[in-house]
This record gives sequence, C-alpha cells and structure tokens, in this order.
Amino acid sequence: MWRRLIVPRTFHLGELHQVIQSAFGWWDYHLHEFQIGGLSFSDPDLVQSEFEGDPRVYDEREVQLLDFSRGEDINFVYVYDFGDDWHHLVEFEQLLVMEPAPRVARCVDGARARPPEDVGGPGKCSAPR
Repeated sequence: MWRRLIVPRTFHLGELHQVIQSAFGWWDYHLHEFQIGGLSFSDPDLVQSEFEGDPRVYDEREVQLLDFSRGEDINFVYVYDFGDDWHHLVEFEQLLVMEPAPRVARCVDGARARPPEDVGGPGKCSAPR
C-alpha cells in the first residue's frame, strides 16, 4: 500500500503527520513518531511521561520539509500506533516548483486500501483490497 502526496514545503513534520493520517483514512487515535537519522521527532504534548526529557526525542513542529536539502536522497520512517507498530517509509521523490505554491496537501495517487485502525499490526492484517 502506498500514497503519493503533494505537500507544501513549508509544512512541518506535525502537519505531515496530519496529511498521512488523512491520506490513509485514519483517525489519529494513536501515538506516532518520525525516525530520521537516528533521532525521533514527535508531538511533545503527547510524549509519554517516561520519555519526557529524552534527548533523542525532538519536537516535530520544529522541522519543516524545506529543511531537507535538495541534493540529498531523502527518506525516513513514520511510525504510527506503537501497539500495532505500523512503519511507513516516507520518500521524497521530487521537489516540484509550482506557481502558485500549494497551501494545502493533496493525495494524487496510491494503491491498495489502508489497514483499519486497531487491526493488530501488519501480521494480523490480511491483504487489503
């Protein structure tokens, strides 16, 4: 299953999280994080108390997509629902120059239905239709 999204480069990782949730039809019931270069980025308001102050967890609102260098091969992992443990590879395929620049994100392509919330993770999910 995959989705191709056009996302404004001014969006921060927290906004990208909302875009991914919408693209897969999920309800944002669970915790999430972005794993980038050995660091974790998450919503600091939702970090569980045992992880508060962890120097490896950063505020996802402080990283914008435009912070990623154009020349780099950019990909990272988005984890949703720590119980079901969904890992999604986020790849930047192309930097588009669009005039006017988009203000909202759009899903422009994709394949296969999303797994339902709380299905139990990849091992419990039958192949989506």
